[in-house]
Amino acid sequence: MTNQELIAALAKRLGWTQRQTSEMLEATISIINSNLEESNSVNIQGFGLFETKKKAERVSVNPVSKQRFLVPPKISLAFRPGQTIKENLKKLEINE
Repeated sequence: MTNQELIAALAKRLGWTQRQTSEMLEATISIINSNLEESNSVNIQGFGLFETKKKAERVSVNPVSKQRFLVPPKISLAFRPGQTIKENLKKLEINE
């Protein structure tokens, strides 16, 4: 599903115009982004949890040249699906 298809489906379901739906979706994503930038987790009931995880620096080795180098620490995004999503996916796996 593309972004435009999502907006069209939401607009139809909510009875809004596509412009209103697009603005609402952009505002929602903006709020989620700003919270994740501040290292706050975002829990959407029935969907899942978005959170940031800090990966420590580590030493890696090139298998060909055996050269060791330092991989700097980084922050990555993690998503844990909610129970509703997990149950729906299990039903899909069984039906296929």
